[in-house]
Amino acid sequence: MQQGKLTRIVLAAFLFASCALSPAWAQNDDPAERSPADRALQGARLDEIRLSMRDSFATLTQVVVVTPDCAFRGSTSVNYRQNVNKIGFTQDLPLVGQFFAPTPRQGQLTQASQLGLAFIDNGTLFVDLRQSFGAASSDRSLLQTFAGAPASAHGTPFSPGGNAPAFIAFSVVNRDFQYQVPIGNFTAVAIGGTACAPGAATRLPPLGALFAQPVGTAHNLNGQLIVLIKPSIIAGY
Repeated sequence: MQQGKLTRIVLAAFLFASCALSPAWAQNDDPAERSPADRALQGARLDEIRLSMRDSFATLTQVVVVTPDCAFRGSTSVNYRQNVNKIGFTQDLPLVGQFFAPTPRQGQLTQASQLGLAFIDNGTLFVDLRQSFGAASSDRSLLQTFAGAPASAHGTPFSPGGNAPAFIAFSVVNRDFQYQVPIGNFTAVAIGGTACAPGAATRLPPLGALFAQPVGTAHNLNGQLIVLIKPSIIAGY
């Protein structure tokens, strides 16, 4: 009896908080994202990642992550999309919280957790996690080299580099959604015939020199590599 009463109280509190949410938090400002057809895709398996920035759109089919030691390439097929526009405290409540998958929250993807920057070119998301580079270059053929380089013969772990532990997950956050790409999609690639090794990729030019500005930031959140592309509910829009 008491457990049933507690359940009703918790659910009532959750429903009240949901109704009290401000429009900026509770709803996406893109009508298409609120359509029934789009809602049906929440939690669906997708082959592409469709992003909506403030002044442009992009469809991703591939991701390239460059670390100090190596480069890793992975297809976005398949990826799993989930809604991150939820009330944060419900993840910690019994009975209610169990219905939500753990997701990043506002205030977690900050400069303190930032590892690098993200860029987009021809359907590929480039994520540069390096802090030191070779000489800057305007030769954009480097991007095609990353996107088309053969897989490395060595089973290099997908990690930030050095002795850091391997990433346990990869995802992209944009607007109300998080797109989770399985770690198994990523393979180390040999760039210009150079094998993965400590500091091997620091001799390459910075990717930022090839773009007017980044589209997002890359963060390490408890072992997850998360790319934040604004606007996003996680960044408070």
